[in-house]
Amino acid sequence: MRQLQAFGPRDLRIVEVQDPVLSSEDEVLIDIRACGICGSDKWYWSVDRLAAKIAGHEVAGRIIAVGDEVHHLRAGDRVAINNVQGCGYCEACQQGRYVRCANGVVHIGNGFADKVVVPARNCLKLDDDLSYAEGSLIFDNWGTPYAAIKRTSLQQDDRVAVIGCGPIGLAAVALVKSFGARVIAIDPIPERLKAAALLGAEACMTPSEVTAADVDIVLECSGKAASYELAQSILRIGGTLVAIGEGTAFTLTPKVLIHKHLTFLGSLYSSMEDGKQIQDMIRNGVIRPMSMVTHQFTMGQLQTAFGDIVECRHGLIKAVMVNDNRKE
Repeated sequence: MRQLQAFGPRDLRIVEVQDPVLSSEDEVLIDIRACGICGSDKWYWSVDRLAAKIAGHEVAGRIIAVGDEVHHLRAGDRVAINNVQGCGYCEACQQGRYVRCANGVVHIGNGFADKVVVPARNCLKLDDDLSYAEGSLIFDNWGTPYAAIKRTSLQQDDRVAVIGCGPIGLAAVALVKSFGARVIAIDPIPERLKAAALLGAEACMTPSEVTAADVDIVLECSGKAASYELAQSILRIGGTLVAIGEGTAFTLTPKVLIHKHLTFLGSLYSSMEDGKQIQDMIRNGVIRPMSMVTHQFTMGQLQTAFGDIVECRHGLIKAVMVNDNRKE
């Protein structure tokens, strides 16, 4: 099969390798049909040597083979893959909440390839009405903000600020709107603010345009220190700050936390139940995940187009890799 390997800075190559094989009776082999390209995949463009891992974790495809202990799935099933693997045995894993595994999580990658082996428990059967591209966006792109919102006490007509309107933040905008709340979108990139407006944000502004505000909830999706500090300043007394964006350090001042009676929450990815609920929302027309997908690339095109994705050039907001040797 083919893999898209990173050999060094801006050096992606398609390499033929052996097909992966089932190593456990509870695994399945997936023929990858679509893989969303996440902001966290950008590291693949700037490695300084041959990368030990294959990027890509927003995967949907068709099952080719199942292990002997897999009884709820069969070859031919269309599935979306939850990208976080737990131990499978602890209480959280038994509930399909692998992100809370008591024994630690493993991030499933290898999506920039033709095939991948994953635990059967990480597979969500796709409804026939959903495309593979839609399926690839269920667990991370839409499940991540959905799980974060569920951790709050969001009420209809609450004022919610979404800081960072990349694909995760834009999904947050659409989800908050679907729950009947009012959304303020904050991002420095005009194209993202335009997309946020189309998804239902009632106010769209750059960070420098934000003045005094009084919001109930902030969903921080950028992972920038300045954004977390902005979030603390615009929350009302008794407000809630939800950390979704990572990769930074920031100052959380106890005086602000205490005097404003703030609630501070963190949320990582999504559960199997979250994925089922997102799929239901797509099927019922509540959300439209492809509305933010501006570009689709084949694996071969990614060799040169990845730089455009990293730099968000040509109006790119969200990209999906579709396998060019697949007919469905």
